[in-house]
Amino acid sequence: MSDIFDEVEESLRQDKMEGLWKRYRPFIYGAAALLVGAVALNEFVLRPQAEQARAERALAFENALTLLEEDNYTEAEAAFRELAEGNGKIAPLAAQYLAQTQYEGGGDSNGATRTLSSVAAVEGSPFERLSILKTAYYSVDTQSMSDLEATLGSLVEDEGPLGALARELIAAKAFETGDIARARTEFNRLRFDAAAPEGVKRRAEIALAAIPAAPAEEAAASDTETSVEGDLPAETAEIEETGQ
Repeated sequence: MSDIFDEVEESLRQDKMEGLWKRYRPFIYGAAALLVGAVALNEFVLRPQAEQARAERALAFENALTLLEEDNYTEAEAAFRELAEGNGKIAPLAAQYLAQTQYEGGGDSNGATRTLSSVAAVEGSPFERLSILKTAYYSVDTQSMSDLEATLGSLVEDEGPLGALARELIAAKAFETGDIARARTEFNRLRFDAAAPEGVKRRAEIALAAIPAAPAEEAAASDTETSVEGDLPAETAEIEETGQ
């Protein structure tokens, strides 16, 4: 008897499953069709279009660089601007070159700084700190020392190459404003800065050779020479006086 009941239950389950299948079959087929269609759309339409768009942006960027190298600033600016205002990943990099083109082509330091602050300085990206440094370079002639320090902010404490470049800019500004002692101090630190690029170190050495020592440094050097001469043995002093 138990076998009969089991067969009846199995038959009922099969009938129920068959009913559910007939009821929901169109939806299942539709979902499968949508999935296949989405995969096909991505593989054969969207992905090729995205790759083509990336290739076009890369070519446009290369053409813009060529225009910049040829000093064709008007067309280069237009080309970089179009890329910078787009949605591609190349936009922040294009904005860096757009600012450079604005500054070199027409001396538009204000336009260059606006470009860097609004487009290129993507928060948290590698371009953010680079944009801060470039903004400082483009506006250094019109800023006071306090304004320049505010623009650079924590970048002067950076232990990498960008930090060294920021400190070099501070040293140059100190010399420009007549703060010789600070200029020599900053340049002297750059000479021994392990993170500073070799070019920065060479420029620091050249600057120290060209910048006259501050009065305090000259006085200290004079005191040192006087002290050394005073410490010479009597015999040595006598030889110096007689020449024998």
